[in-house]
Amino acid sequence: MNMREVIKEELAYMRKVTTKVDVFSFGIIMMEYITRKRPTGLTKDEGIQITLPELIEQALDGTNELTEIVDPDLASNFSTNHGVAEQILQLALCCTRMDQMIDQT
Repeated sequence: MNMREVIKEELAYMRKVTTKVDVFSFGIIMMEYITRKRPTGLTKDEGIQITLPELIEQALDGTNELTEIVDPDLASNFSTNHGVAEQILQLALCCTRMDQMIDQT
């Protein structure tokens, strides 16, 4: 599933284009920027499919290391910017949480 399909699914779920779709897309783009990974089609070590938001949640809650998912080009400065990357990923997760978007309608 590519980004266009992810957005298409969210549009179908929301049934109309709103600023919530923009917020969701912003969150996904920030995740892709920090990790240099696609939002879908990822697999864990056990071969289980996982989405990018799920992968990031696991890194932020300590299940996986944050350094394992950050783009290697950014990781070279990661020791000084660890907190910034973590905050950006937390913001990105907030942007993609559908349950929070539904509660705000």
